[in-house]
Amino acid sequence: MELLPSLLSTLKKTDSRTLNQEYSTVRSQTLLKKDPSLTCEAGALKENIKKNRYKDILPYDQSRVVLSLSTSDSDYINASFIQGAASHSSKYIASQGPLSSTVNDFWSMIWQHDVKVIVMACREIEMGKKKCECYWAFVQQSASFGPFTVSNQGETRPNEDLIIRTLTVTYQQVTRSVVQYQFLSWPDHDVPYEAKGILELLERTRDTQGTHTSPMLIHCRYK
Repeated sequence: MELLPSLLSTLKKTDSRTLNQEYSTVRSQTLLKKDPSLTCEAGALKENIKKNRYKDILPYDQSRVVLSLSTSDSDYINASFIQGAASHSSKYIASQGPLSSTVNDFWSMIWQHDVKVIVMACREIEMGKKKCECYWAFVQQSASFGPFTVSNQGETRPNEDLIIRTLTVTYQQVTRSVVQYQFLSWPDHDVPYEAKGILELLERTRDTQGTHTSPMLIHCRYK
């Protein structure tokens, strides 16, 4: 994360045509590399299959998030820890968009790891299909998800790509603040066509994360 400010500064000075060409090159060469030594046994267990949005997208046992709060009926959630590229101390959580049956687990994970920033890289509904359960409340309202109460303190839309929600989460009479960034322009089965929106999203989330050492949570629809 400490290298991000200088990177953003350099990118802002780069000609937009050159930047878009470089981004297109990276985008076209994106490949999923699989390590044969990694396993996905927990996600394939009979009792956990129903918690996966897609049966062929499972977290690796070696890096999966293990739930420990008593609010969940098991320790499984379709989510993984991702090591940050800039620093060995930077860690993220990559998760599938929660299902109606896993929203409680989703908030258990957020609470357990004291997540301050959520990046949602999808819409709730796409092409007429539900891609992610709504796990927050309407503006100035509250909603309960198991033992967690989530209140929406306000929403802003700084550009056509982004909605920013300020949420508070209460569990056992303790309240914490969480900021959710919903990026609306991430295409299904693909990656964004332009770099500008992603760079602005990175800068905003970095500023919000600040000095917090807790992992940032990033999720999409997972396929």
